[in-house]
Amino acid sequence: MSEHNHKKRETILLIDDEPDLLESCRRILEDEDCDCVTTTDSLAALDLAKRVNPSVVVTDFKMPGKDGMQILREINSEFPDTPVVMISAFATIEGAVEAVKLGAFDYLTKPFSSDQMIITIRRALERRRLKLENTVLKTKLKDDFFNHFFVGKHPRFLKIVELIKRVAQTESSILIHGETGTGKELVARAIHIHSKRADNPFLVVDCTTLTKEMLEAAPASGTDQAERTHKSVFEAANGGTLFLEKTEDMELGMQARLLRVLQDRKTARSGEWEWVPVDVRVIASSTSDLQTAMSMKKFRENLYYFLNVVNIHVPPLRERKEDIGILCDHFLKQLAERENKQPKALHHETLGKLMDYEWPGNVRELRGVIEMASSLAERDTLMVSDLPDHVRRSNSLGGLTFKDAKHAWVERFEKNYLENLLLTNNGNISRASETAGIARMSLYRMLKRNDLIQLANHERSSMRDRAAKKETGN
Repeated sequence: MSEHNHKKRETILLIDDEPDLLESCRRILEDEDCDCVTTTDSLAALDLAKRVNPSVVVTDFKMPGKDGMQILREINSEFPDTPVVMISAFATIEGAVEAVKLGAFDYLTKPFSSDQMIITIRRALERRRLKLENTVLKTKLKDDFFNHFFVGKHPRFLKIVELIKRVAQTESSILIHGETGTGKELVARAIHIHSKRADNPFLVVDCTTLTKEMLEAAPASGTDQAERTHKSVFEAANGGTLFLEKTEDMELGMQARLLRVLQDRKTARSGEWEWVPVDVRVIASSTSDLQTAMSMKKFRENLYYFLNVVNIHVPPLRERKEDIGILCDHFLKQLAERENKQPKALHHETLGKLMDYEWPGNVRELRGVIEMASSLAERDTLMVSDLPDHVRRSNSLGGLTFKDAKHAWVERFEKNYLENLLLTNNGNISRASETAGIARMSLYRMLKRNDLIQLANHERSSMRDRAAKKETGN
């Protein structure tokens, strides 16, 4: 069989109240290896389109029942990737041009030649192919973003990933809290990339440098071109996402100005004495507790509640040390790809030393340590001796008495054991108590003492979701 016969035939939906014209178009396009579906009933066109899922729709502009503009609106709503070609007589050409402005791909003026129709349909099919490819690439970009930047298996970390995907589809303001180096900006970027605003700007603003002009962009009074082209951060981010980092360091006067713009949803357009509406989603972050700052009158309560519609807490690395090995492997693979080499391995004693360190700089510090060690190591396996002094010599128990050190190790063991116990039993506390040989109420008290009740609830919820998806076949 020839390659031509393997090619997928495209479906073209033709809508016109003239049967002769439909037949003529059908003959032309079938020679182009297209399947043509025709109808003279404009009222049935949308239902027909839903049945055949056309690659291109060709519709007359002026028809009884529904006109071409109504069909254009319906097709654009139901099939946003499907180009619509309008057919118009000279008397309606002005309307056809207007239809193109409103989303039609092109128009053909009666009478038109076979070549005109073929060229127009080929261009429409190419436009559709490019749009579909772009959609696939965007989906891959979203998946790659998570694979590249969100690495870990700890339940608290996985819960953040799930939350990002849920809140990305909303327009709610978000407050991200976490220590320096935990990845707050990455969380904000992931939300933006997975939102409907992904094609528009993502603007990062350090609140320690925020000024009145950045917020309001007061219209220029002079003629200096540089001054007149200055934009406010809201105007620059219009249609997209504004990420405000270090909000805890914003002075009170600036907090009041920010709140006014957020509430009014308008800002001055650069170079004009005119206030214009802005469409911006705001995501804020802080490294310290804003509620404490509120109680100390250092942060405005009304601004806090405006920003904190959805709260995401990014845990420090010391609270998800089980992810250190996974992160190290990930960083080593990235470094190897960048240098076109085989990735280096991590000796088990080296991993133990990394697990023992408290990581005040969190994931950012871990990445720096791994990159430095990998660059300087002479072997294919990273040894303890390859680590920097402050990591190699660290020992969180070194300054404790034997009794206190033993107590600290027991606490670590207990929490680690309980986390694994819950994961093994999908958060089912009754089943976990049987596995551990511990009375249910005693186990519950241990979980509460180690702040693991939320983990149990999360695991049970995830188990129910997986079961529901399996039932529905999704």
